[in-house]
Amino acid sequence: MTVSRKSSSKLNRYIGTGLVLAILAGPAVAASFKSIMRSMGDNTTSAKAVLANFDSKAAEQILQRYAADAEAADALFANQSGPREKDLHARFKKMATIANSASQQAQDRASFRKAFVAVAAECKSCHTTYK
Repeated sequence: MTVSRKSSSKLNRYIGTGLVLAILAGPAVAASFKSIMRSMGDNTTSAKAVLANFDSKAAEQILQRYAADAEAADALFANQSGPREKDLHARFKKMATIANSASQQAQDRASFRKAFVAVAAECKSCHTTYK
């Protein structure tokens, strides 16, 4: 009987630990997503400043940050099976692709503006659908 209680106690501990992790992980994912969105918002502010005073290095960095943020957001939804999550996965993947390829082509104000408009259109499409 003592062995059974030890096994039962150990199992209860594992279940309890699993529940605590599940409860803590949900808000962590949401907080992580919020921080990614906040980073994208800050990046948009920086992009507008670069449009006003063009700097090719800063333009490249902004597009690379968009790509990195989109890849991070994509990773949050990559293994999810709900229709909304699948849609977000596809949207962030597309945004990362656009920003990655554009970061190599933003050599002047006009090309950066074109790239920024493409990335911002992806942002707007998501906000229109989910906000």
